[in-house]
Amino acid sequence: FAFAPFPFTPPFRESELHTMPTLLESFSCCYGRVDRCDGAEDSREGFLLLPADKALPDRLSAAASGLPRTPLLEDLGMVETVRLAEGLLPGGQMTREQREWCTVHNVRRYFQGRGGNPAAAAAILAQALSWRHEYRAVLSGEREPVWQTDLRVLARGDDGAPIIYGCFRHNVPATAANTQHIFDHMAVVLETASRSHRRGSTNADNIMDCHGFRMADNLNPAPMFQLMKMANQPYRDGLRTAIIVDAPSSFYMLWRAAQPFLCEKTKSKIRFVSHDEAVALIESTSGAKAAAIVKRVMAENRSAEGCTSHRLPSEVRDDEESPSSASEPQRSLTRTLSRKLSRALSGMQAVYQHSTVTSRFRCCRRRRPDAMEVQQ
Repeated sequence: FAFAPFPFTPPFRESELHTMPTLLESFSCCYGRVDRCDGAEDSREGFLLLPADKALPDRLSAAASGLPRTPLLEDLGMVETVRLAEGLLPGGQMTREQREWCTVHNVRRYFQGRGGNPAAAAAILAQALSWRHEYRAVLSGEREPVWQTDLRVLARGDDGAPIIYGCFRHNVPATAANTQHIFDHMAVVLETASRSHRRGSTNADNIMDCHGFRMADNLNPAPMFQLMKMANQPYRDGLRTAIIVDAPSSFYMLWRAAQPFLCEKTKSKIRFVSHDEAVALIESTSGAKAAAIVKRVMAENRSAEGCTSHRLPSEVRDDEESPSSASEPQRSLTRTLSRKLSRALSGMQAVYQHSTVTSRFRCCRRRRPDAMEVQQ
C-alpha cells in the first residue's frame, strides 16, 4: 500500500487535531457528517480521509490518545492498518489481488477486532493476506479443487445469509495424499459463501451434520485446525451460527480437542442440536424455504442411498438474486479514501487559510443570508 504524494502539506499539526471537526463543519453541508470531539454529532453520513503522508497516522494516533473515537480517526486507523500490513508481507508489497481485497468492509473487521489498534490489526490482516496469496489459484478459479466431501453452500436464507452444509457420511480420512485437497475444498466453499451474501448480510450459518461420524476417520486433526485458521483470519467474523447436528458421544472427543483453540465469542455461536431442532433453528433465522432445503438434504443423508445429487461448491444459483447494495461499499480502501482526500483535505486547507471560505459555496450562502447582504 503506497501512499501517493500530494501537492500540499496537510494544514494542521498534532495540537490542531481538536479543532479539525470545527474546520470541517463549514463543509458539513457539502461533504457529509462531522463528528465533534465534544460529543455533538451532525445527522448526515460521514466521509473518509486518506493521509497525505506516511507519518501522519502516527502523529494523529499520538495526538488523539484519550479522544473519543470518531469516524475520522477510525478511517485513518484503517489506512494505517493496511500500510503496516503491507510492510509485514514478503517483499513489503501487496499484489493487485491483495490490494483489491482491502475494502473498507474487510479492513474494518480486523481493525475493530483489535480494538482500533492499527499495529495489532495489521498483524492479523497480514496473515489473512498471506493466506489468500497462498490459495490464490483456487480462490480465483484458476485451478479447480479436487473435491473431497459434500461440503458446500447449500442455500441462502430470506435474510440473505448463506448456509454452508456438510455431512460426515461423506467425509474422507485425511492422509498425506489428500490433506491439501481437503484444505482447497474448504477454502473455495468459504470463499464462495463470502461472495454469496445478499441484503446486507455479513456472515453465514454453518451446519455440521454428524450423521455417519466415525472417530477412526477423523484421527488426523489437520483439517479441523485448518478450518479454524480460516475462520480466525481470512474469514474473520464470517460465522453467525455453527450448528452441530446429532453429534454422537465420540464426536465430543474431537470437540474437547478443539475447544482450547476457540475464543469465547466463537464458542457462543456453536449450537449442539438434533436434526429436527436444526430445521427449526434455520427456519427461525433464514425462513421456511431454506429450512425445507436443509430438512430434505438431511433426510436424504439418513436414507440408504444418501444425498448423491449435489453441486460443488454451491447449490445457490448466481441468478437467484442480484447482490444488494450493502451498507458498506465493497470498494478498495485505497480508492474509496483517496477519492475523498483531495476534496476533504483541500477543503480543510482552504478553511484553514480563509475563514470566509463558506461564502464561496452556494449552499452555504443559502444558509447565511447575512453574507449575501454583505456581498451585495
